[in-house]
Amino acid sequence: MKKFFMALVSALLAAILAVSFSACSSGKSLKIIDVPLSDEDYGIAVQEGDPDGLLTKINEIVTKVNSAEGYEFEGTTYSFSAWMDAESAAATDNENISIGTVLTSVPAGADEDEYFVVATNAEFPPFEYRISENEFGGVDMQLASLIAKVLGRTLVILNTDFDAVFEELRLGRANAAMAGITITDIREQTMDFSSPYYNSTQMIAVASDDTTFDGCTTEEQVVAKLKELTGVTAGAARGQTGYYYLYGDNDGGYGFEGFSNLTVSPYRSVLAAVQDLSNGKVKLVCADKDTLSITVTNVNNAL
Repeated sequence: MKKFFMALVSALLAAILAVSFSACSSGKSLKIIDVPLSDEDYGIAVQEGDPDGLLTKINEIVTKVNSAEGYEFEGTTYSFSAWMDAESAAATDNENISIGTVLTSVPAGADEDEYFVVATNAEFPPFEYRISENEFGGVDMQLASLIAKVLGRTLVILNTDFDAVFEELRLGRANAAMAGITITDIREQTMDFSSPYYNSTQMIAVASDDTTFDGCTTEEQVVAKLKELTGVTAGAARGQTGYYYLYGDNDGGYGFEGFSNLTVSPYRSVLAAVQDLSNGKVKLVCADKDTLSITVTNVNNAL
């Protein structure tokens, strides 16, 4: 039987979510249009040229974690699919899965080679989220913790805005960037990526009583409806694929045409955008399907 280490921290998360979702308590319930709008692979980014020589070991771990057998290490089997299942179940119950207390910076004067420093944006469940000042959860964080153990290094998590994740990597302040990062041709020009560890897509959420996309079963049908909208504001997390899908992307490597008929509001996180959707401030939100599903579920549960 496969085993993987995880600790549930439900009481603290319940308190956090009570505050986070309180603004939605009088809002509308939401639904997701179950139509994939993109095809993208997530990867772990390292500095261009892999100066720390980590990619070979990272790729070995990624490949095995995604295999049917999982990755065996010190008597425990680690499985990406098991992590995802656990995170989805925990999120539905407003719970978290903690990787334990970690450092958030390398101690002054310490030997940097003894640490595995990961830059992330911990506002993207089920891949990464923050539980407390130095405690994180999410599938990416589980994977980061495993990589650090296999490397024999101490894990350090640098939590920052999504766009700044790449700057931390470029400046050499992080060994890797793990934040549900889509591999694109443009990004591959300035950083190196591991083998893909997850395939995702974008979806949109609307109010439960919104019939605009009823009957849509293909991306083409959803796109046609989006192009018909006038005087509409849509929301998405700043710098994430969902934003570029709506706004258009000229230099990020996604190749999205965007929708010039929409006013696209950038948000700090998917949660912030979905809260405004529930409160009627935007008509729709576009985001990665897993994060959108968890966020919509939690917002609906808080109504």
